[in-house]
Amino acid sequence: MTAAPPAPVPPAGRDLLAFLPRQDRHVPKCGPVRPSKVSRKRAWFLIGIHVLIGAHIWHWLATGNTLTPVEPSEAMQTVELGKINAGFLLFLALIASTLVFGRFFCGWACHVVALQDLSAWLLGKAGLKPRPVRSRLLVLAPWVVAGHMFAWPVVEHLLWPKEKPLPAPAEWEYHLTTENLWQTFPGPIMTVLTVLVAGGLIVWWLGAKGFCTHGCPYGAFFAIADRFAPVRIKVTDACDACGHCTSVCTSNVRVHEEVAKHGQLVDPGCMKCLDCISVCPKDALYVGFAWPKPFAKSQQRIQARADFTWFEEGLLAVVAFTAVQWTFRGAWFGEGIPLLLAVGLGVTTAVLALLLLRMLTHRDMTFQHTVLRRGGAFTGAGKVGLVALVAWLAFTAMLFTGNRLKGALSDRMVSLTRPDVATAELESTLALGDTAQAFFVVDDPVVGQLRGLLLFRLKREAEAEQALMACYEARGHMDYVEASICLAGMCMKPERQRFDVADKLINNVLSSQPQHPVAVRMRAYLDSRPK
Repeated sequence: MTAAPPAPVPPAGRDLLAFLPRQDRHVPKCGPVRPSKVSRKRAWFLIGIHVLIGAHIWHWLATGNTLTPVEPSEAMQTVELGKINAGFLLFLALIASTLVFGRFFCGWACHVVALQDLSAWLLGKAGLKPRPVRSRLLVLAPWVVAGHMFAWPVVEHLLWPKEKPLPAPAEWEYHLTTENLWQTFPGPIMTVLTVLVAGGLIVWWLGAKGFCTHGCPYGAFFAIADRFAPVRIKVTDACDACGHCTSVCTSNVRVHEEVAKHGQLVDPGCMKCLDCISVCPKDALYVGFAWPKPFAKSQQRIQARADFTWFEEGLLAVVAFTAVQWTFRGAWFGEGIPLLLAVGLGVTTAVLALLLLRMLTHRDMTFQHTVLRRGGAFTGAGKVGLVALVAWLAFTAMLFTGNRLKGALSDRMVSLTRPDVATAELESTLALGDTAQAFFVVDDPVVGQLRGLLLFRLKREAEAEQALMACYEARGHMDYVEASICLAGMCMKPERQRFDVADKLINNVLSSQPQHPVAVRMRAYLDSRPK
């Protein structure tokens, strides 16, 4: 893989913010940078990881029972349900190994890194070498996501122990096998979208390790452990600060500056890909033991290298948080958007929103390798980009509005549980549900269930059954016990006799509420039917 030529450096006095990322970046000296000698080896390691993943899936399909997912996200089940699974044990082992060896797992064995490396390689074949977008606040996103996944459930339990119970560590039990390997993974729609977003667009727009830097919650834990690891990338006296190492680092580390200042790499973003070592013309870099410097500030974090002003940083943070938490997370497109994909979409939306702002306020604007505006006039690519950005942000705003209306609908439904609700109040709430549903590209099943319950209360049973059945068929289950009971009751009527659907609905209710009086009576009726 040949290295792309360095990005041009803007002339003195030129608007640095007219380039995203900024182009006053490092330019290597002392001749051309030689290709990495380890990239092919790393690719084979990553391919081997996917072979093991495939073998795991094959074993499940062949036997019907296999090891629980070997994925750090499964540690959430340990915290919330007390199930000690393979993912939790792997997570502990990886943190322990990182405390000694640094983030070698991230560079050599992570399937998401493999996806990003493949995307960067394909972009390189197209003549594009993505440059990293550097932010002082978005880099904190992995910490926020990690806190939400692993710390927030504990905080909720401490604040509201009855409403948010958690099993005590003494109650945890081993749960190392499963009959449903794919239960906690996204379906085919979200899998494809995750590949496109986390592997394609984020790499193209935010840099070769864009998701690792701005979205991976496990990287937050590994970054802490890496700071204390005694195995470091070090330097000898042969180094002449040519900067070849920095130019090939896909982790966005200022390698030549850090080894000059500290004698070792201190940036916890270093994923030990070892490209820097392999391209050094003096063979001055090597892996060895060193006394770690956990509180040293990495060179890429200094203020002079930020791509954004503090006003822009604040805007990025607000847009990203809003887009993740209240726009994309759980949004329905035939499948619900999972948290980590929502993070990727939210961070990308924040950067694109800022890009649009800069396009409208700067006479010149270049994004990555594409000139969008020159001398106050939009280029052809700029016009297309402007339309695409406005369309994406309008879509995001529409989805945000739909989710806010869905929240208002849910809140209003709480007050409608009493039996003496006026018809006008039910109809106005139904109108709110119709408005909320209009803002979604694909009908949201949660809104659909609430609409079905309202239609049933208004004695529009045919419409209620249609709405509730559509929600059930979309997800295979209901979010609300009331919706399950309502649809089961209609399915059990003599003129319908959809007892198979009713049976599944009642079983789902009893699995969470074994003593639910209506569900118990329905279960008794179903069991008493002649088979």
